[in-house]
Amino acid sequence: MTNLLTEHRLVFENMQELEEYLERIKKDFNLHLFRKVNNKLDSEIAEKILSGGKRLRPILLLLVFKALNGKDIEKALDVASALELAHNASLTHDDIIDVDFERRGKPTLWRQIGIGRALIEGHRLINLAFQIALSEGLDIARIFLTAWDRSSNGVLKELMNRSLPGKTLYLRIIKEKTASLFEAAAECGALIAGAPPKVIQEAKKYGERVGIAYQLADDYVDIIKGRFSVRSHLIFYNRFEEKIRQIMLAIKLKRTPHLGTILEPKIDWKKFLIEEMARSIREAKEIIEYLDLAEPEKTYLKKFPEYCVYSMLSELS
Repeated sequence: MTNLLTEHRLVFENMQELEEYLERIKKDFNLHLFRKVNNKLDSEIAEKILSGGKRLRPILLLLVFKALNGKDIEKALDVASALELAHNASLTHDDIIDVDFERRGKPTLWRQIGIGRALIEGHRLINLAFQIALSEGLDIARIFLTAWDRSSNGVLKELMNRSLPGKTLYLRIIKEKTASLFEAAAECGALIAGAPPKVIQEAKKYGERVGIAYQLADDYVDIIKGRFSVRSHLIFYNRFEEKIRQIMLAIKLKRTPHLGTILEPKIDWKKFLIEEMARSIREAKEIIEYLDLAEPEKTYLKKFPEYCVYSMLSELS
């Protein structure tokens, strides 16, 4: 897609077989999801909120579940539905916070039905998601609540950090905001499949790496396309007062600062994001490599991080 991508070996090949397999999973999941929300929510509003979307989190849950030879597919589909409902509720609220006008090629829900009603519909979606999670047992409910709390905390940190974050803070934010739900998806898939505790922990780590890679790709696309939200955590210039402090400190120390080094952004975010993407994909693959998993799901899980990144970066083609 760019020279920078190929430098870090992020070249996406042989995705067709995986895409066809995931499309079948997605189709089955969508049928289950809409059956689940039928009679629970206004069907027209549910269609507006849930239509479109990559369904990456439920697909991840179902891939892990199948790779571990899980038997209770209805339970897996139910928990996957809860995660997708919560994710879409968060998008509905995010669009209001960010004052975004479009989602998935259509006007955002708040533009269609108003801010007040969109907020309430988002809450109703969350409520249904919690009901489903709780009905599947306390362990699933605990994972769900922890993930939702971490995700909400990540969004709050974004709101509270308007200036340019360092790399460490940025990675911490996306781990909580985005990776937490991917982590929960993989953990739930392993738990429902009856995997031993050590395997469940490895699945969690895998899910986290996948979620990080995906969010890095999302932010990379935003940078290239110049799409910055009000609370975007990738702002290219430090606060003006920080620049002044650097200059004053240099004067106090009787060191003549090179203004170019002070006024230019310190971090090459494009390079950083690509490097971290490559690292996250590599680490996710290594986790899967050493797990005893069924085929073809093991092979697909190895490719899934690249697929998630590819699904975002393909927007640049």
